[in-house]
Amino acid sequence: MRSSTRWGRAVPVVALLVLGACSDATQQEPPALYVTAKRAWLPGERAALIQRIMTNHEYVFPFAGDISDLAPQLYADTDSVVILVPNPALDVATPTEPVGIERGPAAANFNLSWNFLALKETIVDKTNAPPDTVFWHLAMWADPANGGNHGFVIAFSRTNTFNITPIRTPNFNTVYGTAGAAAGEFHSSTATYWEDDGTGGRYQVTAQNYPGAFSTIASGPFKGGLSRTGTANGRVTNSAFVRVSGSESPANYTVAFDYRVTALNSTEIQCTFPSPCTTNVPIVLAALRRGGPLPDSVRARLPWASLVARAARP
Repeated sequence: MRSSTRWGRAVPVVALLVLGACSDATQQEPPALYVTAKRAWLPGERAALIQRIMTNHEYVFPFAGDISDLAPQLYADTDSVVILVPNPALDVATPTEPVGIERGPAAANFNLSWNFLALKETIVDKTNAPPDTVFWHLAMWADPANGGNHGFVIAFSRTNTFNITPIRTPNFNTVYGTAGAAAGEFHSSTATYWEDDGTGGRYQVTAQNYPGAFSTIASGPFKGGLSRTGTANGRVTNSAFVRVSGSESPANYTVAFDYRVTALNSTEIQCTFPSPCTTNVPIVLAALRRGGPLPDSVRARLPWASLVARAARP
């Protein structure tokens, strides 16, 4: 996946992993090639990044819509930003190809210099009987130099910790995001979209912590809802991306990184529709549950949702 969505970097941190298998036996997986770390902000960098994201509406993610107005909370850490580094526990030289591409040709996707964040969403739609409630957890990455290029892994889970395999986007779309996990990357500059359609990827979240007080969201798709900042730890393993639309190279690559030691900065969102939340996330959710199509006005602002709705239709 290429990239454009502005994110940060990090200071070295290690991560050795033992993942619980989905079978009865527990199997040990090898250490990840790349782990999260924190990098100090450059003078003025954080303020400029936040302003650019909000002004240009750069952060549009699947099932979340345009969360650009939440940039101050997404980047609440005023000291540092999270990036990826080669795993210090391994004898691996700094790669010349982009991070996460453990197979396939080199490309400017999922790069070491990108910013990595997390998001937790709980959305209740009371216009349906019984109400629809979704619990989405996302790990996200974005190019700090091009906000239209960004990627994600998303899972449905009622608990803050989970270990889901496989990551399979078509299955996730078929049930409208109510079970399993999905992953993808979109580059607005070339209208190219990649996603994990395979059966070997794993998305694990080992901890989430949101100690802060909730505040009311003043604008954007979650207007009227509540949000607070925190952290999330986990790992993405062997998520195999293939190009679904567009022509940008590469045709395929693998996303894999470990953030169990150095957490991602995360934002928790709670939104109940039609009150106090009144805006477009529930519209998207309802359209997805009907199998689409999305209104043109919504489609224009939510390119991710448009792709998902199209894929979800029989």
